[in-house]
Amino acid sequence: MAILPSALLHIDDIARDTVAVHFRKPDDFQFQPGQTISLTLPSEAPDAPPLRHTFSLVSAPHENELCIATRVRASPYKQALTRLRPGAELKFSGPYGKLTPPADTSRPLVLVAGGIGITPCVSLLRDATHQGSDRPIRLLYSNRSPAQAAFLEELRTLAQRNPHLRLLVTLTGPADGAWDGLRGRIDAAMLRQALQGLDAPQCYVTGAPAMVEEIRARLAEAGVPDDAVLDESFHGY
Repeated sequence: MAILPSALLHIDDIARDTVAVHFRKPDDFQFQPGQTISLTLPSEAPDAPPLRHTFSLVSAPHENELCIATRVRASPYKQALTRLRPGAELKFSGPYGKLTPPADTSRPLVLVAGGIGITPCVSLLRDATHQGSDRPIRLLYSNRSPAQAAFLEELRTLAQRNPHLRLLVTLTGPADGAWDGLRGRIDAAMLRQALQGLDAPQCYVTGAPAMVEEIRARLAEAGVPDDAVLDESFHGY
């Protein structure tokens, strides 16, 4: 697959220890919502090995720039990324990935995301809302705290704009008295709430590997067939 040139536009803080990285979209680049790219950073030394990482695109296809989001860690890649300044030359390949909308536009979609696993879901929901899709969509999103919940306010806005989208958010850590959402780890009851009333939904599960494995098992217990579940594990995020 071809390596495409790009350039950094800006980096924004969007949640605790989490940034969104915006970069130029090549004119001939096309992708589907929910897909990923492999992003290569400029070398900091002539003999340094290239730094590459795979990210889900937050952007929707209709948008005129590309965006990924990531937790900031102590890894060489993440530290080099946060040191970049606008105009830095980037390269990427893609798109990759299978978390794209079902071809049958009437088939419901259930998205289950933990932490920064929300990124492909944002792309899917931006696209569905922009397209005016009448596909029933449920999003069940888990974080430790509101401060760590990337894109939460945007997701609430999308749910207001899209009458076919229902947003369920749960916190696994402490929250102040103003929090009126769900509490605790995603369990069978929450999944039943997300699945309720939907006919043969396609389910996408994104997050840490242990969370993905647990949710797949709970979906199987709820009667969702294995071929109706796609997942993407986020390692080292």
